[in-house]
Amino acid sequence: MFYPAEMQKVTVGIHRRYAASFLSALHEKGILELTPITGDEHLLHLISPVQRDEIRQALAAAQARTERAVEALLDHTHNEQGRITRFFFPGREPPVPAEQPDPISLLKVVDGYDPVISEILSCRVRRSAIHERIARLDEEEEHLLLFGCVAEVLPPREPSRFVSVRAGIIPTGECEDLNALFEEEGIPDAIAHSACRCQEEGMIAVVLAHARAAGAVDALLRSRGFADFTFGDHGSTVPEALEHNRKEKESLRQEDETIQNHLREKSSEYLQLLAGLAEDLGIARDATDAAALTGSTRDLRLYSGWIRSHDLPLLEKIGDLHAGGTMIYRAVPGKDGDTAVPVAYNHPRWLAPFRSLTTTFSPPRYREVDPTFFIAPVLVITFGVMLGDAGYGLLLALVAASLLAGPARYPGSTRDFSFILFACGISGILFGILQGGFFGDLLPRFFGIAPPFAVIDPLMDPITILTAALIFGIAHLNLGLGIAAYSHLRAGKPRMMLKEQGVWFLIQPCAAILLFAFFGWAEIPLTLLFASGAGAAAAAAMILTFEGPLGFFSITGFLGDWLSYTRILALALATAGIAMTVNILSEMIGSVHPYLAIVAVLFAVGGHLANFLLQALGGFIHALRLQYVEFFGHFYEGGGRLFQPFAANRKKTILPEDEP
Repeated sequence: MFYPAEMQKVTVGIHRRYAASFLSALHEKGILELTPITGDEHLLHLISPVQRDEIRQALAAAQARTERAVEALLDHTHNEQGRITRFFFPGREPPVPAEQPDPISLLKVVDGYDPVISEILSCRVRRSAIHERIARLDEEEEHLLLFGCVAEVLPPREPSRFVSVRAGIIPTGECEDLNALFEEEGIPDAIAHSACRCQEEGMIAVVLAHARAAGAVDALLRSRGFADFTFGDHGSTVPEALEHNRKEKESLRQEDETIQNHLREKSSEYLQLLAGLAEDLGIARDATDAAALTGSTRDLRLYSGWIRSHDLPLLEKIGDLHAGGTMIYRAVPGKDGDTAVPVAYNHPRWLAPFRSLTTTFSPPRYREVDPTFFIAPVLVITFGVMLGDAGYGLLLALVAASLLAGPARYPGSTRDFSFILFACGISGILFGILQGGFFGDLLPRFFGIAPPFAVIDPLMDPITILTAALIFGIAHLNLGLGIAAYSHLRAGKPRMMLKEQGVWFLIQPCAAILLFAFFGWAEIPLTLLFASGAGAAAAAAMILTFEGPLGFFSITGFLGDWLSYTRILALALATAGIAMTVNILSEMIGSVHPYLAIVAVLFAVGGHLANFLLQALGGFIHALRLQYVEFFGHFYEGGGRLFQPFAANRKKTILPEDEP
């Protein structure tokens, strides 16, 4: 829990006849991070790398084709839920039995579904063509309506030998007399009929020109931003063409509805099967990729990778069951400071969601202290104090609970974050009760009820919270220094510990005694006072000796880190102060006239909602900042590489032995 899991670099050998079965079992269990066997220099002269199987291309093509069919069916599922309901309560179909992992057998299964997949994809292509055609007809209809401003008879569609006809629109701002423009430009063999229809649309124009003047006319029109109209091949007049467009669009929409109904039927019958098949194909493709990382001799297939130490018995069991008892392996523990060793978190279930916060900053290096255990309680507690309102905490807990019951029901980053929000919401409720806040002073102001169990009010007694925040801050910083000191001692570096942490352990108590004496908070014996002054001066001198002139900034930086914990008070005051202001303004609005009571309620709801969002976001960010900046800065380096096991990660399918 305090350190990442112990890792072992393993080299595994099995008889080559069991290679497919063994690799498939490893894939399903997800306990080994495979590395290229060519990275083991001591094996290079003994093995031959395994070449990538050509069947991978067939698997990739089949997977892509099946996934496209699944995408087409997903848009046509029978679901009566609204979007909001689907978000908070998403349905999840039970997984289907997985197909055989053998790629050849799997491709034969795909061939059996090929007629269905082809039919679905054909429907998808046809729907795309229908939508494209409808968009084209809409454009033509718009052009016909604009052209109707200047003429009813459509221009000839076939080019004439002697006359060129142009119909189109000139953008707003270029409306001018085209006939006068042709005369100015020396183009007498052209005539225009135009009309400016609304400033937004521009000038609609029909231009007739002799063939010998067509080039000059086109150049002139292009200089004015002229855009040609496009008309279909049906009807010689605007009304006839519009009627044909209407009928064709109606026919296309009916065809589209028929295709959609057909896809809905296919979706209810084949969606889950094809989704499971696509997942099986992806898993099989990953397995063929992994096989290329292995090596072989005449009789052996060799694998290399990283495994957690506690998974070695499971590896042995897989060898017994799927390698015919032929498996041999060599395991070497990872070394401290080796950047090649991956990092696997080793957390109990309750702590696991908080690992995402550590990963966001940077995963720990191998055998470096994992700070997740320290992040969890400090984040939750400091957030609760900063929010300090039971009403807001209740809202946050309800939102998080809704997410956990709906979109965050299944493992993943969304579930982890929702769990963290729920814990923060509960903390907000508890500290809100202790600080007497329930939507600010709502209870005493409007109902005359004194908050039960209230211990301290941030607005009435800020000094107590400030003192507690500073005490907590110095304890938190010293925890970081203590972790760093322990790490140095564990690594056999006592001098480094004295240099980087010991001086701070000396200067802090000395400075504390001097401060207590200066402000008269305690009676300090003169001997102890002189000893503290000498100790503080000695520690400061050592810091300046070790770090040079920059040591001065280390001292001020440590002081700044400590004072940063005053933000706990600042956020608590902001939450309570803004909430009270919202209540005061709501009371003032409601007191003006009884009819304004509804306005007062709406204002209170909106104000508290805005304050809740602002303070919840600010509290979370600042609570996390105290971890990332002030706390981590004294002991944590990070920079590790996360363990990425070769795992199937099934979601749509289930192995027969896993079925209940």
